[in-house]
Amino acid sequence: MTDVLASSTGSRSAEDFLAAVRQRRERFEGAARQAEVERALPADIVAMMREVGLFWLKTPVGLGGTELDPIAFCDVLEEVAYYDASAGWAAMVGNGCTGIAAGWLPDDGIAEVFANADELPVLAGQVTPRGKAVPVAGGYVVTGRWGFCSGILHAGWLLAGCMVEGEPGRMVIVFVPKSEATVHDNWHVAGLQGTGSCDVSVTEVFVPAGRTIDLAAARPLRGGDLYRQPVLLFVANELGPVAVGVARRALDDMYELAGATARGATGTALSERAAFQKDIAHCECRLRAVRLLYRDAVERVWVASTSGAPLGDAEI
Repeated sequence: MTDVLASSTGSRSAEDFLAAVRQRRERFEGAARQAEVERALPADIVAMMREVGLFWLKTPVGLGGTELDPIAFCDVLEEVAYYDASAGWAAMVGNGCTGIAAGWLPDDGIAEVFANADELPVLAGQVTPRGKAVPVAGGYVVTGRWGFCSGILHAGWLLAGCMVEGEPGRMVIVFVPKSEATVHDNWHVAGLQGTGSCDVSVTEVFVPAGRTIDLAAARPLRGGDLYRQPVLLFVANELGPVAVGVARRALDDMYELAGATARGATGTALSERAAFQKDIAHCECRLRAVRLLYRDAVERVWVASTSGAPLGDAEI
């Protein structure tokens, strides 16, 4: 089978990415257990995802990304999550954090974060304002600790939400090289084991204004209609497809197991029993309903984004 990666990044469609992901199904599935053992995605899987371009589906074409529309993005993310939940989660976080930087950072910040055109950055972190930003000449001095920074082990930059000292209610997002932060090896959990969601902290680190986004005043500085959405709405379509992809796989695995499981004197397969069929049908209906619900919301926002009217005036 011919690999679709020969086409240029910006011209690739959702179908191209879906084909590339499906070609690598065995590698995704084969690394799932290793990710749990390492408590993060294995390095070769990260490299493979970089090769495919799975961290830059929401990065502007002008910066080397693909800028997929939100429904196409959901298609790809569901597929990755179906093969491995940890990889789907890492792709979700990498796309959202990197996309925020790519669409809203001032040019000075872009020049730093996207300094190497041959190796696009991957960002991780938390928008939740768990840090403090003290205004100083030319920027801020930042201190804080952010939990659940999924993907930080393979990321090069930290995205972190902060409240501005002395300005109640004002929030900024700062971008810090991981080399200036401390990653805490505290990801010992029962769920999402392979996501490397460690805590990250910084202490009195200077962040220039060019590497910050004032959340209330943020305006897109590059890219197309995708970046007309407010920053928080921009990342709001990400968790749904991961959850649906994981749930779809769970049900498909259950169908397979039930067909191969027989009990009782008659040896009837579990899949042929009325009780199983009723319960699995309820699960199937719930999953399909959730998928339709989240996709309807994503599509409404996308229609509003492409209408040309202010989003606040659009019917969503």
